[in-house]
Amino acid sequence: MGRRAEAFKLAGIAALWLALARFLPDVLWRGLPRALLDTLSLPAYSMLCQVLTTLVGIGAMRLAFERPGEAIGANKPAGWYLGLAAVLAPAVFVVASSVAIKIAEPYLLAELAREGAGASRRNAGAFGKAVTEAPLAVTLVWGALLAAIAEELAFRGALFSAVDKCALALFARGAASDESPPRRSRDEWLSGALAVVVAAAAFGAMHADMKGSVGIVRVVSTTCLGLACGTARLVAGTVFVPMIVHFAYNTVSLGLGRGFFKSDSEPLLSVVPNRLLVIAAAGVLAAVVAGVARRASRGVA
Repeated sequence: MGRRAEAFKLAGIAALWLALARFLPDVLWRGLPRALLDTLSLPAYSMLCQVLTTLVGIGAMRLAFERPGEAIGANKPAGWYLGLAAVLAPAVFVVASSVAIKIAEPYLLAELAREGAGASRRNAGAFGKAVTEAPLAVTLVWGALLAAIAEELAFRGALFSAVDKCALALFARGAASDESPPRRSRDEWLSGALAVVVAAAAFGAMHADMKGSVGIVRVVSTTCLGLACGTARLVAGTVFVPMIVHFAYNTVSLGLGRGFFKSDSEPLLSVVPNRLLVIAAAGVLAAVVAGVARRASRGVA
């Protein structure tokens, strides 16, 4: 199969995958028997949609490619990158939340003056209620584990690879290689950077499902998460590393929503609790120390 044909086939599957993620919940809501829908909680219904979308996407990849895993970056991850993703995820959350709150602040203040203190909670709707009130184990499986797997396979798997390969097929001067990220050519790094941005923008747009300032926070923060996950995919060369970032990020978000990081001290940074700030700072410090030690050991070897 030619490079362009493979790239465009991957782009078609990515488009199908994202269309399913966007429209399948509405289609099932209108098509399934009302008696069945009444028995499903929001987390259960969302998990059903996540699983069906992912199965269809993976099935399409298996039909189209001899090595579907390689096509979407499902390569064996290095332990170093997995550990780095886990310890840096709280810092990603702090940065993303701070940026989102800063951008939404003028709208939040106007909303408070116009609609009162409960506006954000009302705009979060059933989703916000489920995140904070559903059983913790269910919420972790739905909002952290399945979301990380399903969304990363779609965005940093299929879509990232499609943009990366299409950009190389259309614009790169040399032939694309299948080497690991450190051996990428200049053109491959540029196509990868484009894939990071496009996948993050699509990821943020897919989360534009709430009104008011809370909707702005959700879109901006998920776009920032998308940039972090895309960078992890580009550097590590595998979709499994952004899955770890996404899972840890969502776990921190769920913990924050349930008050696990609460303290009596005044937040030093925006609305981020100081306990979470300490965890994020410790993660960054651990990553720096581990990086220095790793580089030193390589130098000695």
